[in-house]
Amino acid sequence: MVKNKKEPDDSVSDRNRSKISEVLVEYSPYGLILIEASGRWLFVNPAFTQITGYTLEDIPDGRAWFNRAFPDEKKRKEVSQLWKKDYQEGITKDREFEIVCKDGQKKWLEMRSSFRPDGTVVVTLHDISERKSLEQAKKESETYYRALLEAIPDMVVITDPEGYITYASEITARFLGYESAQELVGKNNQDFFAPEDLGKIQQIGPLITTQGFLSPIIAGIIKKNGEKRVVEISSSVVRISGQQPAAYIGIMRDITERINLEANLRQMLREKEVLIREIHHRVKNNLQLIHSLLRLQVYHNASPEVKTALKDTLSRVRAIALIYESLLRSERLDQINLKTYLDKIVSHLVSLYHKKGKNIQVLLNLEEVSVDLSAAHPCGLIVSELVSNSLKYAFADRSEGTIRITLHKSDEQKITLVVSDDGVGLPADFDFKKATSFGWQIVHDLVRQLNATLTWKSDGGTEVAVTFRV
Repeated sequence: MVKNKKEPDDSVSDRNRSKISEVLVEYSPYGLILIEASGRWLFVNPAFTQITGYTLEDIPDGRAWFNRAFPDEKKRKEVSQLWKKDYQEGITKDREFEIVCKDGQKKWLEMRSSFRPDGTVVVTLHDISERKSLEQAKKESETYYRALLEAIPDMVVITDPEGYITYASEITARFLGYESAQELVGKNNQDFFAPEDLGKIQQIGPLITTQGFLSPIIAGIIKKNGEKRVVEISSSVVRISGQQPAAYIGIMRDITERINLEANLRQMLREKEVLIREIHHRVKNNLQLIHSLLRLQVYHNASPEVKTALKDTLSRVRAIALIYESLLRSERLDQINLKTYLDKIVSHLVSLYHKKGKNIQVLLNLEEVSVDLSAAHPCGLIVSELVSNSLKYAFADRSEGTIRITLHKSDEQKITLVVSDDGVGLPADFDFKKATSFGWQIVHDLVRQLNATLTWKSDGGTEVAVTFRV
């Protein structure tokens, strides 16, 4: 015999449902309010009291709730009108309000009112103060950084990874000819650059993504009215959690005037260089003319004393002329290569003072040293005087001899120039400061002009060393 299945006991089922409901209401983390149609509050759960501090005795009806939770009259009126509107429409909506709790503390609540057919209202609420604090902090941070960006005198643009503008400073908008920065939002940044520079702009994203940094680039930018300006762009990338780029930041500076000024300066420098080279060329030609006239005088004058004096003058004129000749062949107009310059002077002196039957060797050991004109002139003339003196007098009674010239620059930025020979040497009582010859007087004056020191010795010949700083 099969027994009939036992029918459920409705009373037990109802009790279970009631118990479950009580537990849910009692332990719910959300505050619950039950309000009857008249506005009297019938029930609040423990979570409501825990969140707000109020009990049902504190809040017997809606009027008490509005008065205590919203003590500010203006705010209370605003919230009350919203409540009435929702009640009349019977629409369930989520509302966010800042209330004053029983202990005076302020909290933000998210409240949802559910309107039942019998006129009662069930309100659920939960504390969103922490979320609101974070939102406020974020808002304040955004306001702070936006103000910071707006305070930057340069143009600032932020784009998404595809190059579409998400932020532009007001300075950027005014520069481009727009009334508001909002007009730029949503536009692609490439729309503003000159066609010939688009290649550079398109490479900014990939390069900065892989390298992490990018040197400033210069590009043409087109304003709203069609005017072209030149800007210098510095870029950086924004990453979230070290992942793919979330945004690119570009800071632009208008350098049009600087570019134009630099172009004008370059043109002026080119013109000045041409002018200076022309002056040097004319001075060289004039000195060459003087040199040629002196050579004619040498060849047409029978007096040995006059010939010697003219040759000395020739060597000095040639030393000066070689300065301008070197400048004309140099890329720089303010520096002279001493090695090349002195080599030419010595070659000229050997040719000028060459005598038949004499075999005088001149050995050069010159380092690559460059000096400005204020040092090159004295150096050239000093070498001219010392070498010509050796060629004329050191080997008067000999057919052979050696002259050595060395040029060295030390780590202390000192230059030492040495001219020596193995000739007859200087008199035992020689003092170049007291020397009466014209050549030594010239050397003395040139050493002072260089602010240099001069030492000499005469032991198996003559050695003169001149040391000066550069």
